[in-house]
Amino acid sequence: MIRTWLAGTLVAATAVTGVTAGTPVLAAEPSSIPCEFTVGSPTTLLPPRALATHLAVASPYGAVRAAAMTALNSPRGEVAVWEFIPAGWCQATIRAEQDAAMNDHIIARVLATHAYETSPWVWSAANAAKTAPAAEKEYFVRFGLEEARAADQRARDEDGAHAAALRQYDRDYVAQLRDTAQGEQVRIAAAWALRPEATDSDIVEFYTYAWSSFGKLDLERFQLTTADQEMRWFAAVDRLQRSALEAQAAAEAASGEAQKALQQQAADAWGQVAAGAAPSASGWLAAKQTADAQAQQWAAVYQLALRQTGPNWKAMTKPARGNRDAWERDSRNARDRAAYWQQVVADALAAEEDIRPHVS
Repeated sequence: MIRTWLAGTLVAATAVTGVTAGTPVLAAEPSSIPCEFTVGSPTTLLPPRALATHLAVASPYGAVRAAAMTALNSPRGEVAVWEFIPAGWCQATIRAEQDAAMNDHIIARVLATHAYETSPWVWSAANAAKTAPAAEKEYFVRFGLEEARAADQRARDEDGAHAAALRQYDRDYVAQLRDTAQGEQVRIAAAWALRPEATDSDIVEFYTYAWSSFGKLDLERFQLTTADQEMRWFAAVDRLQRSALEAQAAAEAASGEAQKALQQQAADAWGQVAAGAAPSASGWLAAKQTADAQAQQWAAVYQLALRQTGPNWKAMTKPARGNRDAWERDSRNARDRAAYWQQVVADALAAEEDIRPHVS
């Protein structure tokens, strides 16, 4: 069933390649070893405090956000921040992907995407697991979540109110999402609910569980991909900028004809910095378009859910509002990251122009 399939995607979502269908692909496949591409520390490209602030807001992992905030608030000041970028980020990401942290992540996600009023068994089990010992959290993720969902579905089927509340409009809206939803995971969930052998119970399950849960998957997929790509961009462009600074220093120390040749080399090096940083700016602009489209769609869903009656749409009110707010926040972050990289390009082009020898 779709519930079982989702259990695997909770972890598989950490290794995806795009943001959403129909938008430019933002990143290559993230590495299974998150630190392998961050050699050294980006000392010349970005103030580590700015990157740590970005990760404290944008990372989907609580372990990464907490580590970033710890570094930012440390009495050791900039030393702690420098240690966080990139080594601390790598370590926190690895911790987040280990079993214990992933269990906490899944429990938090369940509470964020389920309401007691519409999924009392799931919500109660997740709420109890939140503060339970590690072994009980593991049991909840491996077995208890599925058991609680089955109990909620049995209760809905026996009560009959959710199925009785279904209208043709509700079925048509699921079909619309299958074809037009911004998020790939939501489209998959909608298609499952409308498969040939589906019943009204599957449509009810889509409204009360799958829509919000798979919408959260789309959000996490976006955040993981952009965070991974940002670190790759920093690692690549920082190397180019270091080379440009070294070439510039050599040119400034030389004189005569040798200086002109070294100035030309330095100018070319700064041009490579600009060329290397340009995809970062355009990538974040594409990410902002994705986030804007998602925010607009979830805002529309939230307003629609408020106007509807019945238990099925009621289950979507809180998750839709939360997804709208999260995508709006990611849109603002993408805007800021694009502006930063545009400034990197502009500064590199200015440095190239300043040092390139003029033909007399």
